[in-house]
Amino acid sequence: MSLDELVLHLQHLVDRLVRRVRLGPPPQPGRRRLLIVQFDGVSRSVLEQALEKGHVPFLRRLLRRHGYRIEPMNVGLPTSTPAFQMAMMYGVQPDIPGFHYHDKRRRKDIHFPRAGHAASVEDEQARGRPGIVTNGSTYVVSSQAAR
Repeated sequence: MSLDELVLHLQHLVDRLVRRVRLGPPPQPGRRRLLIVQFDGVSRSVLEQALEKGHVPFLRRLLRRHGYRIEPMNVGLPTSTPAFQMAMMYGVQPDIPGFHYHDKRRRKDIHFPRAGHAASVEDEQARGRPGIVTNGSTYVVSSQAAR
C-alpha cells in the first residue's frame, strides 16, 4: 500500500468515526424530513445516465424503493455552487456571481475558501431569513470522502 493510499484509508476511517460520534438523536416519528443530494456540476442528462447505468446505486435505491423523487430547481444564473446553495437554503435569488469574485460594494476580493468569506456573504444574502435547516442538521460528504 502506497503512502497516499494509507493516508486516504486513514482519512476514511476518521471520517466514519466522526460521523458516528456526531449523529444526533433519531428523527421524531411522524415529522416530515427533507433529503437534499447535490451533485455539483452534473447536468440532468448526465444524472439520468448515471442512474440508468447503475453508477449511483444508493440514489437509485432511494428513488425506486423509498418514494423519493428528483425535482428540477431553477436558481438562476450564474450556475455557481454558492449561488445555488443560497437559493436552495433560503429561497432567494442571490447576488453571488461566482465562487471567487470582486465585490465592488465591499471593495474586496471574495473567495469562499477564505476564512469568514462564506459566512459574511451568507449573512448579507439571507438577510435574517430562517433557512430550511433551522432546527435540523446537515451532513456533507465530499466527492473525495465518498471514493
